[in-house]
Amino acid sequence: MRYLRLVILISMFGFGLNTTVFAQICCRAGCVQDGNRCVTTGPTPRSCGTVPCSGSSPGSSGGGSGRPSVTPPVVLPHCPLSFPPPASREAATNQCLTSLGANAQFWRCWGEDDAGRAEDYRTGLSCHDRQRALANQCRDRCARFAATKTDCNDTNDWWQRSFGDIGGTAFGFARVELCGPPLPTRNRGFETRPPGFHVPSPNRGFETRPPWVR
Repeated sequence: MRYLRLVILISMFGFGLNTTVFAQICCRAGCVQDGNRCVTTGPTPRSCGTVPCSGSSPGSSGGGSGRPSVTPPVVLPHCPLSFPPPASREAATNQCLTSLGANAQFWRCWGEDDAGRAEDYRTGLSCHDRQRALANQCRDRCARFAATKTDCNDTNDWWQRSFGDIGGTAFGFARVELCGPPLPTRNRGFETRPPGFHVPSPNRGFETRPPWVR
């Protein structure tokens, strides 16, 4: 009986000596604990780094795996620039200027008022040339629009970011006269015109049109 107790004690003592104690370590996502280190999963595991442990301590009711909880990353939509190459941005900038000039010419020169004709006379330009020159002063705004727009942006919404402060609500529309300073005066007689002077109508045949033309 005494011999049996001695065998039991020796077996328990030997088992305690042969038991390997592993410290708690936490592995990165995609890695698992292998003894006192972390290795990758797969047929050929490789060593990988550890991360600070968080969560419950060993032996608590919170788990016991020793691996930190990993929050899935927030996947943002891929929004590449609409015009990434420099040549593409330059082409988009020129298209912006062309659209601004064409819309300004159509809406400002069709049925031009006296104030517009006075500006034509002051600058020595036709209405169409004057509107084109005013639109060209919007190049910085057009360049910023082309350089920052992405495929995730609505064209009209992004247009308002660059032109909304000067009346731009849709692509190609804005008050181009607010993009830069007034155009230079080329007709020097403009400052010395007599009181009550009216800019002559650009259509010289208007006064001599036939009676049946209304």
